Amino acid sequence: MKCIVLDLGAFTLIIIGLDVGGANIKAVKISVHNHEIKILSIFREYFPLWVYGKNGLERKLKDIKKGMVGHERYYVAVCMTAELSDVYRIKKEGVEHIVKSSAEIFNDAIDIGFISSDMRVLSSYEAIENYLKVAGANWAASAWFLEKHSYRLNIENSIFIDVGSTTTTIIPIINGKAMVRGFTDFEKLIVGELVYTGALRSNVIGIVRKVPLKGLYARVCNERFALIGDVNLILGNISSTEYTTETADGRGTSVVEAMERLARVACGDAVVLNGFEIREMARYIYEMQIYTVFEALMQIRSYIASLALDPSLFKVIMAGIGRFLVREAARRADFKVIIEIDDLIGAQISSVFPAYAAAMMMYHRVSNIL
Repeated sequence: MKCIVLDLGAFTLIIIGLDVGGANIKAVKISVHNHEIKILSIFREYFPLWVYGKNGLERKLKDIKKGMVGHERYYVAVCMTAELSDVYRIKKEGVEHIVKSSAEIFNDAIDIGFISSDMRVLSSYEAIENYLKVAGANWAASAWFLEKHSYRLNIENSIFIDVGSTTTTIIPIINGKAMVRGFTDFEKLIVGELVYTGALRSNVIGIVRKVPLKGLYARVCNERFALIGDVNLILGNISSTEYTTETADGRGTSVVEAMERLARVACGDAVVLNGFEIREMARYIYEMQIYTVFEALMQIRSYIASLALDPSLFKVIMAGIGRFLVREAARRADFKVIIEIDDLIGAQISSVFPAYAAAMMMYHRVSNIL
């Protein structure tokens, strides 16, 4: 694993970056010593907040602290999307709970900061006072890192696409600047910088209204019979061990079980429909999901073109567990250079990139003070 070389002198820093999501919690622990940044540990776990609730989140944060914090002095940086979970009535309640819980659990940290949509690290008080800037702002950590290192990494004109289990984040970098037009979730949905589709949890009926079957098209039934994780498992895009979320029927993550679930989408089963038919259904659903991301990329391309720039010259940077989806959508949108974030920075942090970027933001803040 390569290290990022920066000028910090002889100081040693320990920083934990947290990305508190409604479906997944991610954490990265980094150290800085003698100009080198090293990743000490990475944590990623499916954690459905709507199941475990507020108390469950507090217990999980304690578990993360126990697993990552030793006797050393350390800093913490937190970004979040979990405030949108329906365990909270409104976003303000969610931000306050996450901020206060994090600050209390990591109360022995030298400092704890929260990432805001204007790419700053806020104190607990500032985060609660400016809760709409903190809500859903994990993208801002990624944007800050990409902007900060754009020229060093030769990505000054690029589009960053992060596909997680549930959502797709798109960040255009233009002339070394993160040129986002949306700063809240609903703004991002409008401008094409957020697509509510992911690699595991998306409901199949949120992607298609019909599927090809027996030489015709069958309308799908409006039930939660199958998830996109089943589609990706059937097509070989993910393995059973990578299917980390719950399944629609609570059963296992074998290909056979995934095919049984998908057959029900057309009111069939694994006896009525043969395996070839089910695979063709999966292929169609996957293509329709690719098109959903493709549409957003075309919206971003049109924005870039309106600035008298050629979007075809922009690089695409992939991150997240759904990188296979990024590759296909970007290729269809006529992007010629498609690379992974791990290839740029030499660390295997693609699936936890916002947490890593949040830690780097805290490092930058602390190093400037030092």
